[in-house]
Amino acid sequence: MTKLYDLEPSIMDCWHVCDDLETVFKQIGDGEREPTQDELMNTLMGMQQLYQWKFEQLFSVYEEVISKNRPDYIRPFSTEEAQRAKQREENNAPPAH
Repeated sequence: MTKLYDLEPSIMDCWHVCDDLETVFKQIGDGEREPTQDELMNTLMGMQQLYQWKFEQLFSVYEEVISKNRPDYIRPFSTEEAQRAKQREENNAPPAH
């Protein structure tokens, strides 16, 4: 059974975005050479995709924790609520490349 503490590693993994951005800032400001515009764009696009996956995986663990640890007194979504939740998810999805 997935427990609440199973979320911690995924959450901490997502915090690496701050460290990764600091590495980019240092390379731009203090690196032995400034990255080319192409290198910088490739790096940022790669980071964007990497963290998209990390946050998707985090949310998957979160959903599993919630579904497996949901108290019995919390009722499941009605069909209408499920449709609204799905619509919100679709509206908040990142644009397709």
